[in-house]
Amino acid sequence: MPVEYRIDLEERNAHVVRVEARFPVAGGDAVELKLPVWTPGSYLVREFERHVQDLTCATDEGKPLAVRKVDKATWRVDAKGTKTVVARYGVYANDLTVRSAHVDDTHAFLNGACTFLYADARAEARITVAPPAGWKVTVALPEAKPNVFVARDYDELVDSPFEIGTHELHAFSAQNKPHRLAIWGKAPVDRGTLTADIVKIIDAAAALFGDGVPYDDYTFLLMLAPNQYGGLEHMRSCALLSSPFTFHPRKKYEELLELISHEFFHLWNVKRIHPEALGPFDYQREAYTRSLWVMEGVTSYYDRHLLVRAGLQKPQKYLEKLAEELGKIASIPGRKRQSLEESSFDAWIKLYRPDENTVNSTISYYLKGGVVALLLDLEIRARTGGKRSLDDVMRLLWTRFGKSGKGFADDSVQALCEEAAGVGLGAFFDRHVRGRDEVDAERILRTVGLALTRDDDEDGDDKREPWLGVTTREDGDALMVANALDGGPAVQAGLYANDQLLALDGFRVDAASIKDRLAAKKIGERVRFTIFRRDELREVEVTLGEKPIEKLKIAPAAQASDAEKAAYRAWMGEEWKPPEA
Repeated sequence: MPVEYRIDLEERNAHVVRVEARFPVAGGDAVELKLPVWTPGSYLVREFERHVQDLTCATDEGKPLAVRKVDKATWRVDAKGTKTVVARYGVYANDLTVRSAHVDDTHAFLNGACTFLYADARAEARITVAPPAGWKVTVALPEAKPNVFVARDYDELVDSPFEIGTHELHAFSAQNKPHRLAIWGKAPVDRGTLTADIVKIIDAAAALFGDGVPYDDYTFLLMLAPNQYGGLEHMRSCALLSSPFTFHPRKKYEELLELISHEFFHLWNVKRIHPEALGPFDYQREAYTRSLWVMEGVTSYYDRHLLVRAGLQKPQKYLEKLAEELGKIASIPGRKRQSLEESSFDAWIKLYRPDENTVNSTISYYLKGGVVALLLDLEIRARTGGKRSLDDVMRLLWTRFGKSGKGFADDSVQALCEEAAGVGLGAFFDRHVRGRDEVDAERILRTVGLALTRDDDEDGDDKREPWLGVTTREDGDALMVANALDGGPAVQAGLYANDQLLALDGFRVDAASIKDRLAAKKIGERVRFTIFRRDELREVEVTLGEKPIEKLKIAPAAQASDAEKAAYRAWMGEEWKPPEA
């Protein structure tokens, strides 16, 4: 017998979704109802159960059943002699993200992990939605009849977010399969151009893996709200969140396309290709793996490179963004303290819980992982004379693991890459994956005829700048030290995170003026900051250092061999051109 859920949105103005769930009782004196504490694809215990309210249970005939909470996310129901437990509860849903739930007078976005209690994760589920008048329901589940949907088990239910409301719905075809794009929110978007560009992304990803797309239909759920950006992957859909102003200028639009490309690529890499820890899921505790850099970093490499392959981003723009990422990595002290494998394993306690010391203690497996995946691709291409690439690794992972759904072992990643490439990669993995050394970008980029240099002024003046060694944030009218960077002048002088900066050499500073005021100083000059620290007025003297290289440039090298030119052409899909004189 399936579990039957009913969704009611009558209390949407209170940001509450009402759920009725009917659980068959197979036998025994008690039934335990649980709610996940995390959702797949987002590696943080988010304690969804804190939003559950008004939980009651009864028999089919309406007789109340005793319910006792036994841990943070488990309710035990006295079900002796009962064939069906009927649970009724509310979920407070006012968190507009792709990994949670949001309900208001315009729509309801429901992630299954924070909405649906479960007793047996293997049980089939039937979900009936009672939408307000004029609203429609979009979800990547089979529809048994109007507004009644079927999930083969709880995993599929959690993997199928609902968009309920007055959203636009656009149907289109790609790879001879039906697709839908649901758009909630107002934006000046050319729907025809957007869907045409999505088709190009789908075609580019399918061409990489070589045998079409692994689904019968697919749904893109796009929510538009100011100052928002994020995505979450699912087996037959993805949830996307972006600004309504993301469609202009072109740079912002390409960021949206990159997000779409990222989440779509995940339908192979994460949803089907995954480490052993990421399936089947235990929704009550963390799933530890050292391979999140493969899941997210490799995907971060391909999300933008697929845009180049699809003709949606010019190679020059691609290289500009790569230079930005390399500069950003070089500015993060935590790169020296945490390897990619360590970053992956500690995602549950590090990545999603940033604080003032995060920049000093961690490196993102998205950021560094994407760069390392790119360097691995170029390393394989160079070592094999262009006969193999990271594409071959992905196809091997797809054939051996993705198609069967079997997870790979964390310790097997290097060997699988070596098998697909036909060359040893131990030194590369020791340095870039297991180690904390600087990425070997300059050498590896040279294999495709590119030079990595400091981005100086066009007239040749270098951009050596005085450096305080902090990042700042605004707290109302107050200018606060957000981070004091390890090894920087501020740390050496005793300027702390959360200090309020009031004056520099006796003159007031704020967010608008501090950069210019520091730029007017000299490297090695001693300056005096007046600060509040816990409301105590103090002065701290700092000797300014030299700002580390953050702004880099990637451009054609002065000369390139025929092999390097051919490698560049194979990688970027255009001819290598010498630098302009």
